[in-house]
Amino acid sequence: MKINRRAFALVALVAAIAASLVSATAGGAARHAGVSGSLTVWVDSVRLPAAKLYAKTHPNVKLHIVTFDGDGNGATTLQAKIQLWNRTGNGWPDVIFSEQVNDPVWMASKPFDYAANLEGGVFPEKIINQIPKPSIAQCTVNGHLVCVQDNLAPEVLYYNKKLMTQFGYQVPTTWQQWAQIGDDVAKNHPGYIIGTVGDSYGHWLYLWADQCPLSTLKSANTVLINASDPHCTRMASLLDPLIANKSVSDVTVFSPDFAKQYGGDADKVLMMPGPAWYALAVFRDTLKLPAGEWTATTPLRWGTEPVVTGQVGGGPWIISKHTKNMAAAVDFVQWNVAGAKLNTKVANYSAIAPGLPSYTPAATAWLNWLGKDPFFASPPGAAIGKAANQIWQGWGLVTYPDQPVWSNSVVTQLVAGKSLSSLLPALGQGLSQAAQAAGYKVVSK
Repeated sequence: MKINRRAFALVALVAAIAASLVSATAGGAARHAGVSGSLTVWVDSVRLPAAKLYAKTHPNVKLHIVTFDGDGNGATTLQAKIQLWNRTGNGWPDVIFSEQVNDPVWMASKPFDYAANLEGGVFPEKIINQIPKPSIAQCTVNGHLVCVQDNLAPEVLYYNKKLMTQFGYQVPTTWQQWAQIGDDVAKNHPGYIIGTVGDSYGHWLYLWADQCPLSTLKSANTVLINASDPHCTRMASLLDPLIANKSVSDVTVFSPDFAKQYGGDADKVLMMPGPAWYALAVFRDTLKLPAGEWTATTPLRWGTEPVVTGQVGGGPWIISKHTKNMAAAVDFVQWNVAGAKLNTKVANYSAIAPGLPSYTPAATAWLNWLGKDPFFASPPGAAIGKAANQIWQGWGLVTYPDQPVWSNSVVTQLVAGKSLSSLLPALGQGLSQAAQAAGYKVVSK
């Protein structure tokens, strides 16, 4: 899922690495010899470089690439398009990449009925078997695998190693320790922050990470939404004083104001709970924080409870059940998920894999590459890799987007000075209304 992420351009890179990518694809050139015909694929701007490279390295496949918003931030571009294609009986792309992790849920359901079933050997088992179980679970709808995630986006805790040492803080392992540092920062280092709740996915970073039941599927058509659950209220209570004392911002990391106040030479970000793709896309490329200061540690736990975490993204590839060229469609997705990302010789690896690959061998290569980037004070890979298996699976994927509800009922009111605790009822009500409008039965326990 894109959250206003920076696109990565290829420019001259395409020609320079085309030959090496052919040999890096799963099965190599021989495997692609029989793949031909035409394909139409819809991708976001971040996936565009990889799609172009596939076209360059697979001349037997006539690839038509359409770039769109990726359904990022809870957009519903695809719902409207698929409804149109279904009415006219044509126009469906063979493959779609979505930034919205819940899109496959409705794509595989009536009345949309777009996503193909990838089980039974349709998609290579050797790839599926090396993708973490939380990822496979998110692509499983009504008992069937209907997508393959391009990347994983587990939440970890990033921190500025230089500043933590300078201020005399130990790296926290619990939310309570993290909050204590926030209290001290507000008193002794005002202007520095330990996180932000201002993004459209803030509830995924904090409430999902504390097992707050705002999207717990009890059955295919029944969802548990209970914003008054202790796992919700205790996190809100922990955050309230931090938001009030400004050690936790209420501004999105992608706003010019955030970059000006905390990024660049200001260097005011002490810690930040965030997903795997923050490592370079946010800290290095968007906020332009100083190099040689940053790393990551494992997700925070609540007290002595087991570590669980939320995630922000993990965009899926969905193959159309209407495709006339399933072999090429599968090959294209397999190449994007595994083949291209196994090539550690790519000069600009981030153009091919801007986030943690879902395919474990590719993830290992990506994390090793990430750890060598001079931006980091020490390699963040161990924490990010481990977190991929710590995502709390009690936050189910539903057909309706929840980001607009969080943005409208919480973020706008936090900016107005209200507490998160006071806004939980409105958040629960807004999510319940969205669920009911989408045809779900809502229960509170």
